[in-house]
Amino acid sequence: MSEQGARPAATAGVMTAAAVVYALAAIYLPMLTMMMGMFWPVFIALVTVREGLRWGVLAAAASLILTMLFATPVTGAFFVLSFAPTGLVLGALFRRGADTVRALTGGALASLAGKAAAAGMMLLLFGLNPFAMDVSMANETMDETLAMYRSLGMDEAQLEETRAASAQVLELFVLMLPALFLGSSVIEVTASFVVLRKVLVRLGIPTKGLPAFTEWRLPIFFSYLFAFSLIGIYWGTTRDISWLYQAALNGYLISFIAGLVQGLSLVQFLMKRFNVSSFIRIIIYIFIALNGFMTQIISWTGLFDIAFDYRKKFHERQ
Repeated sequence: MSEQGARPAATAGVMTAAAVVYALAAIYLPMLTMMMGMFWPVFIALVTVREGLRWGVLAAAASLILTMLFATPVTGAFFVLSFAPTGLVLGALFRRGADTVRALTGGALASLAGKAAAAGMMLLLFGLNPFAMDVSMANETMDETLAMYRSLGMDEAQLEETRAASAQVLELFVLMLPALFLGSSVIEVTASFVVLRKVLVRLGIPTKGLPAFTEWRLPIFFSYLFAFSLIGIYWGTTRDISWLYQAALNGYLISFIAGLVQGLSLVQFLMKRFNVSSFIRIIIYIFIALNGFMTQIISWTGLFDIAFDYRKKFHERQ
């Protein structure tokens, strides 16, 4: 084999071996599987950035086969199918010099596609939906917990209130699963993006990083999504349209989180602008995190900032 052909093969081989070992560690540590899985795409992305998409696909295929051999076939296939597309797309976009927004968007879509492919495999082979929540099991757990409190002498009226509140929270959680699923993909691709960029910088490969947090500006789409979601929640509730209510509720959650990120960016900009000390900044962030009303105010402020760009107006007045 020529030197030009040996280098890609060696790079892919080393990274495949590392990816398989890492995957096995993640699979056999169930409590850490999803957290460790967020960083697994970095191995495939590194091969793709350095040697091209073809070698990245080969590394992913080799990782799939080896992980299926050393773990159970279903578990290995589910893990690799869930995370490999993120690494392939993120690596390909890095290699082409794509900007940060495009890389994160493409990676998030690839992550969703990978999870959907893995879920489709489980559904096709076993008739199981790995992303479906077993509500009956959650209700049984709640009944056991309430029975324990009843044995300790808790008032029956308080138990009924607790049951009603818990059932409402569980119902909302089930309805918001699509938004939470999307959020997990965004977190995964962001974590992989940050780690991949640090590794590439260490290797001397120029890459585009995230802009400073004070300069973050999300698309105005989220402000419109927030407004239409409020209308959808109202119509879905008053006219008993369940699918509209669920879609609007998920849209509200997505826009709320986007507004919160934008609002925190604005807060960071203002604190930096007025030279607020690091200690006071930490206190403010802790207060925001612990106070639900304040968190809501920050999110709404962020949604208005997306639409009206307060930072631009602030600069114009200087």
